[in-house]
Amino acid sequence: MKNIYLISGLGADKRVFRNIDFVGENPKYIRWINPFVDESLESYSGRLLNQIESKNELILIGVSFGGIIANEIAKHVKAKKIIIISSIKSSVEKPLIYRIINFLGLINLIPSILLKLYNPILASLFGISSFEDKELLKSFLSKADGRFIKWALKSILKWNNEVYPPYLFHIHGSNDKLFPSRLIGQAILIADGGHFMILNKAEEISLKLREILKDK
Repeated sequence: MKNIYLISGLGADKRVFRNIDFVGENPKYIRWINPFVDESLESYSGRLLNQIESKNELILIGVSFGGIIANEIAKHVKAKKIIIISSIKSSVEKPLIYRIINFLGLINLIPSILLKLYNPILASLFGISSFEDKELLKSFLSKADGRFIKWALKSILKWNNEVYPPYLFHIHGSNDKLFPSRLIGQAILIADGGHFMILNKAEEISLKLREILKDK
């Protein structure tokens, strides 16, 4: 049995992995904790280490913001493999608009409560169309802490990372609107995959994960 830990996306929970077939593996799930005021990703990811029981042959799988966190956790502890899905592995993969928003501090103008509200534009950005996926997104937002969402968004905007380990594997959708694939380097592309493809492209992603997780 492999030592696999899963990290969901911003404001999401372990249900985001519900369609993934891990074929006999029994991965554990890292839960989000409340960040301290203005806490850095380095500090936050270090505190998440308490949830990792064994650090031997560690495999981290992170989705979206969880991929960034997986990268940061690996700076604290040696990992065997890091797999990020619908995420970015370096700050150069962030769209220019994110840099502008960060520079202008626009995220500070948005009340935390508004970040929890669902709207059709959000569904489009996430690349979801089915009723089931929309309902799950609504559930994620309703259960999430608006202050956590705001902190995480600010952390993504400020994230400055230029290096990543050679054992990092990147699975990305060709139609991701939040992190456009044209800006992503060295990734395994999933055709027509949007940002929420962990749910609606689960079969293809499961196959890619199976290949990556094979011992070589």
